[in-house]
Amino acid sequence: LQPFQANDNVGEVPDLPKRIAWANTSNAEFFLAITNSIQMAAEERGLEFITAIANDDSAKNIEQINTFLQRGIAALCIQPLDANAQAPLMQQAIDQGIAVLSLVTPPSTTQAVADQYKVGYTQGLAAAKWITENADGKAKVHYYNIDTIEVLIARHQGVLAGVKTAGDGVEIVSDVNAGAITNEAGFNTMNTVLQAHPDINVILGGDTLVLGALAAVEAAGKAGENLYMSGIDGDAEALKKIREGGPYKASFAFAYPMMGYAWGQYAADWIEGKEIPMVMQFNAIELNSAEAIDEFEAAMGNVAETWQNADKYFTNLGNISYETRQNYIRVAA
Repeated sequence: LQPFQANDNVGEVPDLPKRIAWANTSNAEFFLAITNSIQMAAEERGLEFITAIANDDSAKNIEQINTFLQRGIAALCIQPLDANAQAPLMQQAIDQGIAVLSLVTPPSTTQAVADQYKVGYTQGLAAAKWITENADGKAKVHYYNIDTIEVLIARHQGVLAGVKTAGDGVEIVSDVNAGAITNEAGFNTMNTVLQAHPDINVILGGDTLVLGALAAVEAAGKAGENLYMSGIDGDAEALKKIREGGPYKASFAFAYPMMGYAWGQYAADWIEGKEIPMVMQFNAIELNSAEAIDEFEAAMGNVAETWQNADKYFTNLGNISYETRQNYIRVAA
């Protein structure tokens, strides 16, 4: 796909209610932040906003989406739960001229994704910089892979490629799946790894697992040593550890509150017959200091203002509108 070309062209306008629906799956903080930002954009643009929470129950999710479609909407925002069950309803919505704005899953008019190879490479590259500057280019690296989630295999490849840019002194001594994405699994795995490789000095993975590893490193009395740890997701606990200093040096976060706000804006543009992006590719933002964290949190707390420099947080690709809706995305971008 080509980069999105923003313009004021107005094509055919849909004859649909000025209503946007969000099929939320969970009342976790992450999803409620998305809810708030969709609602904010909808209100700014004079759209009615409706939502329902399925509490991770697929049958309930399908029932809620059906209710939205029967009531009449112009845009459907959707989070994957059972993608196979959701797809026919997403297709039905597209066939009715409704904008379908999804996180990762097809079919959709706009898909929010992260280039997982690039995310991993960004994390690996930051570790390589630390290895070069603080460890004479020598590192014994542990990586928590999550290859059980297919889309994250590319992240795995990216991390290893990124960290190896530090040169021949980099050795990947441990590359394992912890079996579950919990602090406890991260802790138990790291205890085992430290017995075999007590001289590990770089630990990488997602925040949940790396926070578990930090607890293991602290329990083993190694947290004071020359150690680099980083995670992905911008978990609150990880950001707290980065602020404290110590071995947890960085977390790579995504501007998900911006996604909800963007969805609300794009839904309004769709209703007006304007073109919107087909793919929103989220960039991983490195949070490696109290200053960087403060700046990011302030930006996410004020999405309406941050919207003016949204391109820092995501890259838009492709153009689609109600008039060209037959060009919708049929695969995961």
